Amino acid sequence: MKDQTGNRRNKLLYAIGSIGDTGSYVLVSTYLQFFLIDVAFLNAWLAGIIYMIAYGIWNAINDPIIGFVSDRTRTRWGRRKPFIFIGASFSLIFYILIWGPPLGLSTISIFFYLLFIIIAYEFFYSMAAVTWFAVYPELWESVKERSEVVIYRQVFAIVGGIFASGIFPILQANFAVTFGEIPSWMISSAIVGALFTITFLVSLFGIKERKEFSMEEKFSLGGLLKKNLRSKPLLTYMGIHTMTFAMAGWQSAIAPFFIVHSLGLGIDIMALLMLPSMITTIAFFPLWRKIYMKLGPKKSVGAAATVNIFCYIPVLFITGILGVLLWGFFIGVGTSGILVTREVMVADVCDADECKMGVRNEGSIFGFTKLSSRASLMLVGLFTSLLLDAIIGYDPLLPDPPLMDILLRLGFFLVTLLFTLILYLSLALYPLNTLKVEAMHQELEEKRRKKKEKLE
Repeated sequence: MKDQTGNRRNKLLYAIGSIGDTGSYVLVSTYLQFFLIDVAFLNAWLAGIIYMIAYGIWNAINDPIIGFVSDRTRTRWGRRKPFIFIGASFSLIFYILIWGPPLGLSTISIFFYLLFIIIAYEFFYSMAAVTWFAVYPELWESVKERSEVVIYRQVFAIVGGIFASGIFPILQANFAVTFGEIPSWMISSAIVGALFTITFLVSLFGIKERKEFSMEEKFSLGGLLKKNLRSKPLLTYMGIHTMTFAMAGWQSAIAPFFIVHSLGLGIDIMALLMLPSMITTIAFFPLWRKIYMKLGPKKSVGAAATVNIFCYIPVLFITGILGVLLWGFFIGVGTSGILVTREVMVADVCDADECKMGVRNEGSIFGFTKLSSRASLMLVGLFTSLLLDAIIGYDPLLPDPPLMDILLRLGFFLVTLLFTLILYLSLALYPLNTLKVEAMHQELEEKRRKKKEKLE
């Protein structure tokens, strides 16, 4: 069956949305913990509680329900497009407000302000992100097509990451000289946040939803939750997904503390870590795509995770700007493999669900997977609080504790290793090997052909 969105123009237009999705996520995961603790002067445990409530409890409710509702939505514009448009537009408002807490209030008032704003932001961000991801397996069916789209998507994701982790701190540092600390964070977030919103909206021009899937009968909410909680492919993939995001989130959250407190450099040096890593990430995309197509999902994800953990060993001994620069090039190799293999694998999970249930419910599936990526921030917040407060005893208003450097380095590597080991366990339980995926695709091709003939 010919892919109705097989032309490169639609693939590129859709993939542009990854600038907004990844850029928003990277900026939050890289700088929010640092901002809450070092700029807003919240205790590390209060910052961790914000992460636990907003990214754990709230998203456990928010993301699956948004996916469920989008599956059952029928409009003249499609199932997903209205959610992407509304979510991307309104999330920008709360995105800016995150970085402008009223510091003249009490600590507990600042805490509740930030908690409310982040929850509101997460609601609208999830409206856009969950549904934007959900259209991907529907539009492209073969591993070749999907891996091509994932490459485009990840290249644009790197662009979003560059703006979030490279351009944003440079803007913030320069605006701080003229406007002061808090206004500089708000102005910088408004500039990059507007870019992220625009790219989400541009991606709508590359999305052409398929009528045969929107006309299917859908599960009730209770039936859908029951089905998903019994799906071994989905549950094991969520473990893989959570751990890969936790590894990336841990690097992003600890890197600013590492650069400032271990290396004694300015926050703007983050660009020398992130920009080189993004160069090598893009350079290795074609290689990891070939590895995936040859080895299949389980072996290629395992290989990427193994390469990634070795890339974190240098954090134990690097010093100075040159060390940061070289390490940045190094870590991009493993990151590249994880990004490509993880994103192609999730489409197999959607296909397995359709194969078993006879209908497509990508919205609910991506609601669960998006929940796992946001839950990774909860893990990052918890481990950041443990490391900085319980183990190191760090207080931003006092001199650094004497063992802060070595403990930061050890924590950086060992927590990454822990996340990798949990990923290996999830991968061992993941049931979709290469042979099962090939048989599943053949079965689905015939089922989809009959659905399309019936509709016509």
